Amino acid sequence: MPLVRRGWHFILLAAFVLAIAVPAPGARAQGLVLSTPYPGVVARPGETLTFPLHLSAPGLGSQKVTLQVGAHPEGWQVYLLGDGRQIYQVYVPATGEQEVELQVKVPEDARPVEGRIVVSARSPAASTSLQVSIRVSTEEAGPDRMVTQYPSLTGPSNATFRFRVDLTNNGSRERSYSLRAQAPPGWQVTFSPAYESKQIASLSLPAGETRGLDVEVKPPQKVPAGRYDVVVEALSGASQASTSLEINILGTFELRLTTPSGRLSARASPGRESPIQLVVENAGSADLERVTFSSSPPRNWSVRFDPESIEGLRAGESREVTAYVKPDSRAIAGDYVVSLSASASGAWESTEFRVTVLTPTAWGMVGIALVAAVMAGVWATFRKYGRR
Repeated sequence: MPLVRRGWHFILLAAFVLAIAVPAPGARAQGLVLSTPYPGVVARPGETLTFPLHLSAPGLGSQKVTLQVGAHPEGWQVYLLGDGRQIYQVYVPATGEQEVELQVKVPEDARPVEGRIVVSARSPAASTSLQVSIRVSTEEAGPDRMVTQYPSLTGPSNATFRFRVDLTNNGSRERSYSLRAQAPPGWQVTFSPAYESKQIASLSLPAGETRGLDVEVKPPQKVPAGRYDVVVEALSGASQASTSLEINILGTFELRLTTPSGRLSARASPGRESPIQLVVENAGSADLERVTFSSSPPRNWSVRFDPESIEGLRAGESREVTAYVKPDSRAIAGDYVVSLSASASGAWESTEFRVTVLTPTAWGMVGIALVAAVMAGVWATFRKYGRR
C-alpha cells in the first residue's frame, strides 16, 4: 500500500506540473516579435539596401520599444528609419504591428564577403533581436537594360509620339550614360527624365537602380504613311542598353480646292451655265479614295461638276475640275455667293466664290460706259492737238 500511495502522489504531481506548463487552448505567446521578409540578400559594392522591419508585441499591450543596431561590418553605414527620419524608439500598439526601415550602405570598396547586422528591440516587458545578412558580390547581375511597356504607337504624321522607357544599371558601379537615337532622316527624338519637362542628353545612374525616361518622337511634316522604327540607346563605356520603338503613321488627310489663277470670283448670266475652272489637291500625306464634289448655291440656282467625282488622288497630286454654275433665270444683277466643296474619307474642303450676275440691261450699261470712255478719249486728244 505505501508504494501504491507513492505512485498516485507522483502521478498527481506530474499532472499539476503539466497543467502549469501547457497553456490553455486559445492562449497566445507573449513577447516582442521582430521580423523582415528577406533576412538575406545579395548586394554589390556601393549599393544602398533597405530592409522593412515588422515589430509587434502580442500579449504585452501597447509598448514603447527601444531599437538599437548592434554588431555590423566595419565601415558599413547602418540606420534605423521611420517616416524617412532616423529613430531609436518606436511605439507598438497592443494590436497590430509597427513598421520601421533598416537602411544599409555598402562601401564602394567592400570585398566579396557576407556581412551580418544585428538589430535589437527592448521594452520594459520583453526583448528580442534580429540578424540580417548581406552577401557582397562583384559579379554583374546581367547586361544593362532599357525596356518599354508600350513599344508600338499609331497616329497621324502631325502627331507627337511619347514613350516611357526604363533604364537599369546592372553593373557594380555607378555609371554615366549618354543617350542617343537612330531615327529616319528628318525625325526629332528628345529625352527627358520621367515626369520632368527638361531635355537631357546624358545621366548618371547608381549601381542596381532603374530610372524612367520619357522619349518624345516627332516625325517630319507630311511623312508618308507606313511603319517606322526608332532605336534609342544608352551608352556607358563598353556597356550598352537599347530598345526599339515602332511608329505606325496613318498619314494626314487634307484637301485643297482653289482655281488655277487663285481668283475666287466669276461672272454669269441669268439662266445660262458659266464654267469655273477648279483645282483639287491632295495636300495630305495619305492617298485619298473617291473624291466627290458638292455645292451650296442660292435658291433656284444649279451647279454641276465635270467630272462628278475622282476615284483616287495620291498624296501631293492635283486634278482640274470644272464647275458649271447656272443662276436663276430671274436673277437680278448683283453679287452672289456660291459655296463649292470637295470631300473624301477623312478630308473635306469648302471654298466660297463670288459670282457676279450681269443682266442684259447691265450689259447695255457696260456698253454705254465703254462708248462714253472712248468719246472722252477722242475729245481729250482733239483738245490737246486740234489747235496746232
